[in-house]
Parts: sequence; C-alpha cells; structure tokens
Amino acid sequence: MADKRWEELYLAYAPLIFAKCRKILDNDAAAHDATQETFIRAYEHLAKVRSVREALPWIYSIAIRYSLQMRRNNQMRAQPVAEVPEPSGGAHAEESFTNRDFLLRLMDKVPENVREVAWLHYIEEMNQGEVARVLGISRRTVVYRLAELSEFAVRLRATGDSPK
Repeated sequence: MADKRWEELYLAYAPLIFAKCRKILDNDAAAHDATQETFIRAYEHLAKVRSVREALPWIYSIAIRYSLQMRRNNQMRAQPVAEVPEPSGGAHAEESFTNRDFLLRLMDKVPENVREVAWLHYIEEMNQGEVARVLGISRRTVVYRLAELSEFAVRLRATGDSPK
C-alpha cells in the first residue's frame, strides 16, 4: 500500500520537484540527484501523509531544504575568487535583496530556517502567505525570519564585510 502511495506521489510531483531543484541548483544532474533524494526521504516518512494532495507542501519543503544544503555544500568546495563584488543599492537592506548574487551569498551566512524563507520569498517570489503554507509555519514566523534576514544584512554591511 505504501509503495502505491509513493508511486502516486512520484508521478504527480516529480516534474515539479525537479524544476524547483533545478532552479536552486542550476544544474540538471544535481537536480536529478536532489529529486531522487527528496522522494527517498519522502518514502521513509510516508506514514505522515494522509493524502497525495496534502503531500505537496511537505515534499516541496524536503526538496528545498535538501537543494539549499547541496548548494551550500557545493559552494563550500568552490575555489576562492580574488575579489567579491560589492552589492549594489542603497543603505536599506531591502534594496540589497534586488541583487540576486548578494542575496545568494548572504543566505549562505544565515541559519537554514531563515534561508528557506528568503529563498521562497525573494527568489521564488512567493508572498508571505504562500511561504508559510509551503513550509508549514505561520505567516508571522515568515515575517520574523524576513526581518532577521534584513537585520543580518544591515549588520553585515555596517561592518564593511561583504558576504562571500
């Protein structure tokens, strides 16, 4: 019975999960690996899911967490560059978030729960309610985590340290 439910989930959501993993990882092979790992993890906890329809936010959350971790691990292995460009924009942290490169570097420095919210809101362009539904948290928590990201960006810029 569990195998049948897992197969339904895979057939229904694998293309969507692959597309999201591909967007985060910017690499087809890595996205395939992340999609497979997502569904392996989903299978291990299949008893938590009551229906195929309710499973999407849960599976999506697994995929995003795993893909962001893969991205972070891959960046940690990257060769250092001679100079990191300064982010464009004014003094306000929100302006810095329009610079995708700055946001990606900044997200490597913040806790995972903040990184997930930031990715969905600023990169996936989801509104706060959608982010809350996907991650299974309250909208207020989303607002708090976005504020935490802004505070970190302001502190980082105030110290003159660019995220690397």
